Amino acid sequence: MSSGGPGLLDCRFCYPPEPWRIIRSTLNFNVQMGLGPLAEGYALILSKRHFSCCAELPQSDIAEFENLVRTVRQAQINLYGKSLMFEHGRSGACLPPGSGEDLCYHAHLHFLPAAINLADSISSDFPAAIFDTWQEVCSRYALTGRPYLLAEKGRGIVYAETPDRIRSRYLRRIAAAALDKPELEDWVAFPSYSVVKAGRDKMAMELNRLIKGSVQDGTAASPESRAV
Repeated sequence: MSSGGPGLLDCRFCYPPEPWRIIRSTLNFNVQMGLGPLAEGYALILSKRHFSCCAELPQSDIAEFENLVRTVRQAQINLYGKSLMFEHGRSGACLPPGSGEDLCYHAHLHFLPAAINLADSISSDFPAAIFDTWQEVCSRYALTGRPYLLAEKGRGIVYAETPDRIRSRYLRRIAAAALDKPELEDWVAFPSYSVVKAGRDKMAMELNRLIKGSVQDGTAASPESRAV
């Protein structure tokens, strides 16, 4: 499927079945509370257009994307004291078993308010590199086009290219086990709507506060941003 293409009528991210989970919308992205939260406040940044992974985002979207990354991370830290960023890239590991490639055409970055280490698990299973910026991630992907996994570690991003298909929910499985909640690997079976809603109310309020503050002090990078 071509990147940046038009929406599909059966795409759950082009036409969200639960729009109440979207807590912030900018020109090119939505911030959405994730189903099956491994911890309250679990959120995603999703591209509105079809891109295979975050590393494929066009250069014109990167400043907007990075601004959202900083803001979502800060909101989680303010509320929960921690924030972990990770992505399954285009490895297919984010998809439920049996769904093939039909559900996940939108680049999406996960934010989990938990103090766990996913980067070392990636490095132990696949040859990995550490990058300092998203631009480095994008440059690497532009060279190879390979599926990948990534997770932040300190101030860096651990990035590993993977085989075309790896275990479904690879990073969710590791995170759920690390949090002693292995059953929550399966977000379809355990959507946990009460936790989603509790996190939504807090994250929406904190994002709104942070973005209003950045507008007032002149540091806002995305004037199209709006609360939902």
